[in-house]
Amino acid sequence: MGFSRWSRVVGLLVMAMCCSQILQADVVKEVTANGTLVLDNGKQVVLAGVRLDAEGVSVLKVLAQRQDLKIRQDTSITSENGSPAYAYIRAKFLKLPFKVNTASDEEEVMLNEFLISQGAARVVEEQRFTEKDHFLKIQEQAKKKGEGIWSYENY
Repeated sequence: MGFSRWSRVVGLLVMAMCCSQILQADVVKEVTANGTLVLDNGKQVVLAGVRLDAEGVSVLKVLAQRQDLKIRQDTSITSENGSPAYAYIRAKFLKLPFKVNTASDEEEVMLNEFLISQGAARVVEEQRFTEKDHFLKIQEQAKKKGEGIWSYENY
């Protein structure tokens, strides 16, 4: 094996070790009134780049309460309410048309992104964070479709 191949293998191992530290799985014990996720281990997490109103918090409770999430921290943001992070949940779905006795497919969904796409949250535009450009594009699509809060608010 040549030097470049060994360096790629070592690079992949280092990346795998780093990713295992970044993504951690936790169960959501509670979703507070301001949208903070309280995990079983006592840690408090806020969704990075997302601002929720009361309706958005209600949607988050339905989606996340007692669910197993993968959490990816965003260390570029600080928050008084908890550690800013991107939260991923496993979602099951059926492809239509579906056949009887077929298993549902699973997909990992980022809650931050999903809430914005459904108009259940807004992007915190005055804040700098890793996914900001991506979130702003999703928010613009939700506005154009008139999803959620964009169906009744003047923006």
